[in-house]
Amino acid sequence: MHTLLLFIAAAGALLINCAATAADALCPDTVSVKQTGAPPSPDWSVSYSATPTALEMVTFYSGPPKQEASLVYDEWVRGKDASTATWKFTKDSRGYWVKCSYRNTTLELSKALPPAVSSCRVTYDRQTTSASGLPAIKRMACQ
Repeated sequence: MHTLLLFIAAAGALLINCAATAADALCPDTVSVKQTGAPPSPDWSVSYSATPTALEMVTFYSGPPKQEASLVYDEWVRGKDASTATWKFTKDSRGYWVKCSYRNTTLELSKALPPAVSSCRVTYDRQTTSASGLPAIKRMACQ
């Protein structure tokens, strides 16, 4: 009985860890960016905002993002406090990619989704918006 309980606890911890890793690996919540600039003339001074470079937008693509084949969600569910968009991926020889865009920077991260991923869901907070007016991303998950 003791061995069974240990096995169940270990399996549960593994499942929780795998789910968190999959979601976290989709788009980091924040990125570190070091910008440099030069003033256009001596009467200008350069300073840097302390506003964090938080995740602002996620886009899914058929093929690499440089091919510009962005995808529209397949399903949109509007709730009271949150809305959820779901993208469904069928077999595609180009594969599917995700691009993560961040506030206060032009830096974008992109990567190919594993071939086994068949869908991704992004939940947006309807009560919070970014400076650009986009709804805040609450969570993301792919399966």
